[in-house]
Amino acid sequence: MNDGGQQVQPFQHNNYYTSSVWPELYIYKKGDHLLIPFPFLLETISSAVHRGGFEQASHFINWQVPLDYSAVDPIGHMRKQVEEWGYSPEKAVALQTAARIDLASVQEESGDGFRMVCCVTAGIGNRARAGKRRRTFPAYQCGTINTFLCIDSCLTPSAMVNAIITATEAKAAALQDLHVRDESGEFATGTTTDAIVIAVSQNRQEYPVHQFAGTATTIGNAIGRLVYDALYETVHNLGRG
Repeated sequence: MNDGGQQVQPFQHNNYYTSSVWPELYIYKKGDHLLIPFPFLLETISSAVHRGGFEQASHFINWQVPLDYSAVDPIGHMRKQVEEWGYSPEKAVALQTAARIDLASVQEESGDGFRMVCCVTAGIGNRARAGKRRRTFPAYQCGTINTFLCIDSCLTPSAMVNAIITATEAKAAALQDLHVRDESGEFATGTTTDAIVIAVSQNRQEYPVHQFAGTATTIGNAIGRLVYDALYETVHNLGRG
């Protein structure tokens, strides 16, 4: 993580970011989308529009769409857009967001058998609290808080699912500490359209296998802190960029 609470929102002034803990990892701002490309495939679990679930991918995309974006076939539209950008649809995992990608926060850390980079984009216009009855919608809408966690390590499938739980808990904690409230005045736990990608190198030659990724583990603790810091910074600075 960036010591001393240093803020890292690189795309306010630059179109690329190079990780200090994982020098092979780059994040590019390419007009209307962020791109994290790798020369090899990573194992992923995600709620992505394009190739969600358990997949393998080398290109990770966060596409900023208009606030009034609407598509009859969002999955097909996303695939077509990936092709138009010149990326292989079979090697890409892609999210959509209505939030500003230039305000994305990047946090990173190396630790006990891992290197990790977290990138978060966020808007809170449709903030909500899970567990409460509210107005719901059957139609598709694009994501608002989008989280990418790229991890150079080795995690079991259950640990990857555990990572999603930890990241989600950190998201809710950050929103609570930011005093973000839903339409009823209660603390929000997220927005109605959040999405997450966990991408793992599964490098067994250099790292031990992490069986768990809960908050008591070194890797889970890092996941929680990076997601918390990235989301906190992005939401805290909304309207300042």
